[in-house]
Amino acid sequence: MSMPLSARPGLPKDDPASTWIVGVEVDLATALALARASTRALLELSPLAHREISSALVHEIGVLETQPDPLSAAAAQALKQYLPEAA
Repeated sequence: MSMPLSARPGLPKDDPASTWIVGVEVDLATALALARASTRALLELSPLAHREISSALVHEIGVLETQPDPLSAAAAQALKQYLPEAA
């Protein structure tokens, strides 16, 4: 079974746009994995770090939820997954 080249599989493999799209998708996946790992590490540092990162997450969620676009709403939902760990 082969993996799709990108979220837009209709692009030919030799199209420069498909290479760019794959690069962006890899960069995004890497950034998200690093952010998750960093957040988990910060939550484990100390009770103070735990409280501060939880407070920062609550603030960011509030900011995202005031935005009218669906990407912000999705990001807010994704951030909420860290709050039960922080409680």
